[in-house]
Amino acid sequence: MTRSWTLSRRIAVTLLTLSALCAALLLGANYWATPTVVVRNQSGVTVQVEAQWSANRKQLPAIAPGARRTFKVTGESSIVFAVTYPDGRQLTSRPMYFTAFTTVTAVITDGLVEVDAKF
Repeated sequence: MTRSWTLSRRIAVTLLTLSALCAALLLGANYWATPTVVVRNQSGVTVQVEAQWSANRKQLPAIAPGARRTFKVTGESSIVFAVTYPDGRQLTSRPMYFTAFTTVTAVITDGLVEVDAKF
């Protein structure tokens, strides 16, 4: 009886370990599959940026020259960045499509908002 109990225990421990490993892999894949947005300020002034996608909006904290902000978004859609400069001037980027595993990068300069996506 102890021999079969030990075998049953080994099988149970092995199955639990494999289940935990699979769950960890699925959670990790879900995290890395979530689209990432990077906003870099290469202008000479601090700017305000609002990102808009689907029915969502995200107002980023002020971005100083040379600084960057990163955040995650869910689903798939197109994203647009509205930039406000200290002098009141506003620029809007062209829409950029994103989906799973995508990194969208918006680079803000003194007169342009360039957007790129890497899948």
